[in-house]
Amino acid sequence: MSRLTPVLKQASRLVVPTRTEVANLSRLSSMLLARTRRAAKRFPEVRGVLMGGSFAKGTWLPDRVDLDIFVKIDSATPEGRFEKVGLEVGALATRGYPVGKKYAQHPYTEAAVDGVRVNIVPCFAVKAGEWKSAADRSPYHVELVEGIPQEKKDQVRLLKLFMNGVGVYGAEIQQQGFSGYVAEVLVIKHGSFESVIRWFAEYDVPANGKIFTLPDPVDEGRDLGVAVSGESLGRMVLAAREFLRRPALAYFARMSGMAHRSLEEDVVAALFSHKVLSEDTLWGELRKTLKHVVRHLEVQGFRIARAMAASDNASRSAILLIPEFAELPEVEQRVGPTVDRRKDVEAFVSTNSKQSRLVWVDDDARVRLLRPRRYTRLPVLLEDVIRGRVGQIGASKEIEAGMKKTGVVLQGRALARKASSSKWLRDGIREITSDAIGTR
Repeated sequence: MSRLTPVLKQASRLVVPTRTEVANLSRLSSMLLARTRRAAKRFPEVRGVLMGGSFAKGTWLPDRVDLDIFVKIDSATPEGRFEKVGLEVGALATRGYPVGKKYAQHPYTEAAVDGVRVNIVPCFAVKAGEWKSAADRSPYHVELVEGIPQEKKDQVRLLKLFMNGVGVYGAEIQQQGFSGYVAEVLVIKHGSFESVIRWFAEYDVPANGKIFTLPDPVDEGRDLGVAVSGESLGRMVLAAREFLRRPALAYFARMSGMAHRSLEEDVVAALFSHKVLSEDTLWGELRKTLKHVVRHLEVQGFRIARAMAASDNASRSAILLIPEFAELPEVEQRVGPTVDRRKDVEAFVSTNSKQSRLVWVDDDARVRLLRPRRYTRLPVLLEDVIRGRVGQIGASKEIEAGMKKTGVVLQGRALARKASSSKWLRDGIREITSDAIGTR
């Protein structure tokens, strides 16, 4: 008997829905499917409506299920009409419930129905391989996973719950982790939860140089690994190794690395409000902004050990940094050209003549100088960056406008006080000051 067996027996009880849950969701899905089909009859372009996602596949987790309904639209339909039909069918089908519009490659309808999130997604009715949109593969994904034995579906559920427990589940741009379909394909490929975990524990980067690659069985030319970040892959590998070393049920609940409260004093945060954006758009812009902010700081001589974004996924966000050092010496060295490049030397010296405290030539015949540093404290520079005082930083208009208008830099006790009333900020600070699972 594997030493994992006792833990997996316990975890198995967490992933199999009760008969009541199955009955309730079956009734809800049937009702929504009927409503969507009635709505679709108004549009001659619709070629069919079907239930998709983990519920249709039988791989959904108790209390974590979304209902995905796909509206198949004739492949000859122009893009504009395709989007219009998809959204109108979604709006009609979910009339009377809280509704929003979400964006992937195309917009789709998201609604909350009896506490369950429902997505009504348009796709083109195409033959396999003739894809026109990313959602076109979804009906084929359902067909693939529906056909595997129930025992394997339960193995998929174990893997999803494990991935969720170690914080790497979800392909959304905020998470950049493993999607439900990736979990399904991994179990189909390796046979069981335990086999997948052992595969990750011995993970080797593929010969093609990509960090993680996984062909889609429905479309071999599509790499499912593209959406998985190196961080998520790394966390999964380390968690798998640690789980095999010390199996515990906690991995299927919520497992995180050791938090270092002492490091919270070192965290420097830029907090700001902004226009409400869809989560995908928001996190795309936050990641882009974070990269540009760190680059500006490092150009000025500050080295950032770790950086991440945090958000309430609505209108408030933060850039969190752990610098290697928060203060720099008052002078900095600038290295110029070699003396044989006469014009370049003259330009280098004249440009810095008013500020330079010392000019000399080193053993490589290169001109060097010392001059006062413009920024010696990281919080001061960070505030000027987010307030736009150093020029544009490459953020989106909404993020940049929010930072310029409302941005504030906090650290130490002031940041702790702010975090005490903001769970999203508190969670972000804990995340940035915690080890990866399996590193201790």
